Amino acid sequence: MESTEATRTLKFGSFELDVRLRELRTGSTRVRLQEQPFEILRLMLERPGDVVTREQLRHHLWPAGTYVDFEHSLNAAVKRLRAALGDDADNPRFVETLPRRGYRFIARLDAAEPVASSPAKATRLRLAVLPFANLSEDPAQDYFSDGLTEEMIAQLGSVARGRIAVVARWSSMVFKGTTRRACEIGETLRVDYLVEGSVRCVGDRVRITARLVETLGETHLWSDVYERELTDCLAVQTDVATRIARSLAMELTPSIERPASCEPAAYQAYLKGRYYWNKPFDDGLREAITYYQRALDGSPSYGAAHAALARAHIARAEFYHALPRLALKDAEASALRALAIDPTLYEAHLALADVRRMHDLDWSAAEASYGDAIAQNPSFESSHRAYGMALSVQGRHAEAIRSSERACELDPLCLVVGTTAGWTRYVAGDYDAAIDHCRNTIDMDPAFMPARRVLAAAYLQSGRHAEALSEFESAVSLAEGDSDPMLLTWLAHAKAVTGNRRDATAVLARARTLEHERYVPSYHLAMAFVGLGNIDTAFELLDQAWLDRDPAVASVHVEPRFEPLRSDRRYQELLVRLKLRS
Repeated sequence: MESTEATRTLKFGSFELDVRLRELRTGSTRVRLQEQPFEILRLMLERPGDVVTREQLRHHLWPAGTYVDFEHSLNAAVKRLRAALGDDADNPRFVETLPRRGYRFIARLDAAEPVASSPAKATRLRLAVLPFANLSEDPAQDYFSDGLTEEMIAQLGSVARGRIAVVARWSSMVFKGTTRRACEIGETLRVDYLVEGSVRCVGDRVRITARLVETLGETHLWSDVYERELTDCLAVQTDVATRIARSLAMELTPSIERPASCEPAAYQAYLKGRYYWNKPFDDGLREAITYYQRALDGSPSYGAAHAALARAHIARAEFYHALPRLALKDAEASALRALAIDPTLYEAHLALADVRRMHDLDWSAAEASYGDAIAQNPSFESSHRAYGMALSVQGRHAEAIRSSERACELDPLCLVVGTTAGWTRYVAGDYDAAIDHCRNTIDMDPAFMPARRVLAAAYLQSGRHAEALSEFESAVSLAEGDSDPMLLTWLAHAKAVTGNRRDATAVLARARTLEHERYVPSYHLAMAFVGLGNIDTAFELLDQAWLDRDPAVASVHVEPRFEPLRSDRRYQELLVRLKLRS
């Protein structure tokens, strides 16, 4: 498919504005630009030569319910924009002021050349939120302190977007209960600041202590204690997140958004859902859905719970807990409900993007929704990771690798993120890099099956057949490996293409017996039949995978193990149905 990079990069004079990455560049230099000046410039570049009124800017930058000195704030934001562009208000080259009306972009807007692939640049400031300690007498209250930690990460990612990179939850949770010094944690996560704290719940009241620590000098910059009713916890999170952002960058003065209201019991049910959602693999998926639904039963307008439920339905499709087509439609309904309540919910944008990618096969709509998710919270690693997957299956490998690397920066210790980074390189044909990423992930958790599968596939494609078979067999020998249909079909393919058809047939038969117990994905069965040379059956199974909206089916476009199909007319027809070819 044709790249659309140019449509996301706006060029004028010596500058380029990358809307997706939210960067202003001149040559190879990144120009420092805060959130509000960036939005003003973006709005003007979308309408070059037209007046963008002050009232339009007010509605866009400071929505209803936000209390700021509008005149002063807008003037200051335009002044910062002009400083970044080297523009002069009295003799403007780019931004013309129309007194009492608004602003107009007056320079010529050029067609931008596609941006060359390069590793994502690290954001100047990086921060990690360490797990808040549970000081309650009941260990069962861990769900609350863990949930508060995750919510704090989410709040900071949104409030500080464009200025501070917030390390994602998985990497932060590695340090739960740690006695390591702040400087050691800072070095491991490559962060400049840490947020740490504790939670004590007694009845309907909660006491939250939060501290901001500079890692290099292990200096406590500030600390505070909040004692509130449980119903006020969302307000506490917003307050602490905003204070941290302002402490780190004085020029960053985000408006404090009003937290969504919900019943205390609904909020606790939501946090319990998050607790189960963050279990390894899909271990807590059913419980997470149960608690999200319980939260919504108590507070039907709780947008965050709708967004979380949407992502849980996406996971039902990806882990084959249900017919993917039906699970994805459930996800769409929940995501749209969440966005109707609150259009800024980045998890809802992410879930909707996944639906557009996996169910609708609408690549441009998916890309737009991924962009919305990233814009709302650039520090949310899942958005970058999923966007990288979408780019990969379209064959846009350099962009996919860049997106997966951004996810790795934000969550360097996450197993899923590391495996995705390996997968993007695997389908791009860089098998050595894929092997390195997967090995690093397996070093963190030898039982993480997705990394083992991709590692074995990379070995196979690079001609290291003995290592591939050994890796597959080792993975099957691990707990429950013999009941993983994806792993069994990949093993069957490997045995078949390395000449052991008899064992391949036996392994495939073992995978098909699982159809009596669970949904067995046709896409992965097709891979085994390709290895056996049964092309007709492989196409029948791929047709079924398309009908079922198997989340993996579009990968047929880039998966090297499907190479034997590519000269067949039916393969081209399949790509048309997948909207990967016109």
